[in-house]
Amino acid sequence: MFRSPGLWSAKRSSSLGREASAERTCTFTGEWTRVKSGQIIGHDACGVRTDSGERVGMVPIVHCGSCYFCQRGMPNLCENGKTEGFDDDGFLAEFVAVPFANLLPIPNSVGDDEAAVLEPVALAIHTLNLLQPGLRDWVTIVGQGPVGLLMTQVAKLKGCRVIAVDLQDYRLRLSEKYGADACINAKSENPVKRVREITQRGSDIVIEAAGTKKTVEETPYLLRKAGKVALIGEMEGYLNIGEASEALFFAGSLSSNEYPLAIELISQKAVDVKGLITHRFKLADFEQAIKVADDSSQKPGKVVITA
Repeated sequence: MFRSPGLWSAKRSSSLGREASAERTCTFTGEWTRVKSGQIIGHDACGVRTDSGERVGMVPIVHCGSCYFCQRGMPNLCENGKTEGFDDDGFLAEFVAVPFANLLPIPNSVGDDEAAVLEPVALAIHTLNLLQPGLRDWVTIVGQGPVGLLMTQVAKLKGCRVIAVDLQDYRLRLSEKYGADACINAKSENPVKRVREITQRGSDIVIEAAGTKKTVEETPYLLRKAGKVALIGEMEGYLNIGEASEALFFAGSLSSNEYPLAIELISQKAVDVKGLITHRFKLADFEQAIKVADDSSQKPGKVVITA
């Protein structure tokens, strides 16, 4: 273990829906069952080792290495593990203690701001790897906040056709920039109708990254028969799976296995995280940073906090 100051990415655990819906609970207010009032949050960070001065990415998943799931290469499902910022105090502090096994060297080609956004890149890689899309598959991504926009980028890297759905035009413009083949503003268009018009029979894959029960419940109607759904933003809601015969649904979870590839993709500029960063604050201005991150009128993307 060691103590490391550094740079952290303070994002709302969300994208679309979580800022637009009062029913969605918030991490930073202590209303989420996994995060208690007074707990230090933050699971998306890089830092500097105090012993060597080396810049490192910090993986928030602490696993035992010996349980049923760890032995099968799934440390994110560790029976004895925890996730920093959720099950324990997180990275939004001047110094933190992190196991050496959870540190990844950051190459010179990756800036501090970029290294602070490793987590959602790793999440996008992990999700698309589990979904195993085919070339030219239609992937509908509901929610185009930072997580959804990175899902869009990784889906395009895998040769998919992407339909981006959001409530905010400024986010959909970013979706177009990152290669989305079609963009739907759910305020002005019916997403289900438009997706079926575009794909003829429904999307091959649907990724819910918006974070509301409403968008979760909409997923079966966006999907073709025998398609796949990944619930990333929210996992609660009533699913009328009769609308999606033989479909596969799963609740996504972050995995530490994809962090090295996330660093590589950022280093090679294969994914853009810098373009997602909209605001920067010092740790002393943490309260203001949180307010900006939770204020849709500010058009927040990633909000970065430095020590």
